[in-house]
Amino acid sequence: MPETDPGQDLHNVGDFADSSATLVQGRLDAINPGLAALHKGLIPETFDGMEAHRIAFAHIDVDIYRSVADCCAFIHPRMVPGGFMVFDDYGFPTCPGARKAVDEFFADKPENPLVLPTGQAVVFKNP
Repeated sequence: MPETDPGQDLHNVGDFADSSATLVQGRLDAINPGLAALHKGLIPETFDGMEAHRIAFAHIDVDIYRSVADCCAFIHPRMVPGGFMVFDDYGFPTCPGARKAVDEFFADKPENPLVLPTGQAVVFKNP
């Protein structure tokens, strides 16, 4: 967990320290080896070198305002028409900054977040 803004985020530096890139990659490979590539590090630096990629699906589960805002700024312009973004933390009271970042980003966009009863939100990229 990177530095957080106590005015917008409830998480703190060091939260989720009980995980590792090796553990996550192992779980991904157990589902389907080679299906996903893991980019270790903090957002937005982990997006370096991926500027030319086109994205059809993004599952954003980063919990804090700044990271969600950075994901939106990088991913949305690269989304293919009909692609979608899932915001895992949108409706959770433990992640108020995540919702704020999504709402601010899409305030001037043609897409609107669709809030799911599970607490997540989905955005479909307009064609």
